[in-house]
Amino acid sequence: MTFKSQEEKNQKYYEEIMYISSNYYIFKKNPKTKVHSLTKVFTLYLILIFILFISFLFIPKLYAISVVAFLLLIIYIYLLVEAKYKLREYMKQQNSIIKIDETGIENTRKNMTSTKLYWDAIEHIIINKNTISVLPKNFSHSAIFIEIHSKEETLKALKKYNKLHLLTDNSNKY
Repeated sequence: MTFKSQEEKNQKYYEEIMYISSNYYIFKKNPKTKVHSLTKVFTLYLILIFILFISFLFIPKLYAISVVAFLLLIIYIYLLVEAKYKLREYMKQQNSIIKIDETGIENTRKNMTSTKLYWDAIEHIIINKNTISVLPKNFSHSAIFIEIHSKEETLKALKKYNKLHLLTDNSNKY
């Protein structure tokens, strides 16, 4: 079964990919984990660290901790800027072609190499709010992400190839 994914310029899709990629171990251990926006998480951390920094400035004995909080603030500002840059770059990518067959799942992008995960290399297929994440068993393989508009085609293909046991549906959490 072959279908075209529609992820081009879909910011929520790419934010979910960034969050899942940066928290891969969490999703590997517990595929029922809820996905958040990575930029919103960084912004929340920035606010919390800024509050800590300001509060430690008013306690003279805790100046050393305020320096640590200030350094954390700088690091999280950098990470937020980097995440925003990566998001802009990801959104420039074109739609991909997803092929699900008896051997596995393949993601092909125009003018780029394709990524294929064989069924025995897939640990979880997780349906989230904006993505369908195909997570491999180890890091020697790349994860494949499918846009949520292709949910019905993906479910039909998984049923056809008897791979529904790999599926975790988190779409009802949102």
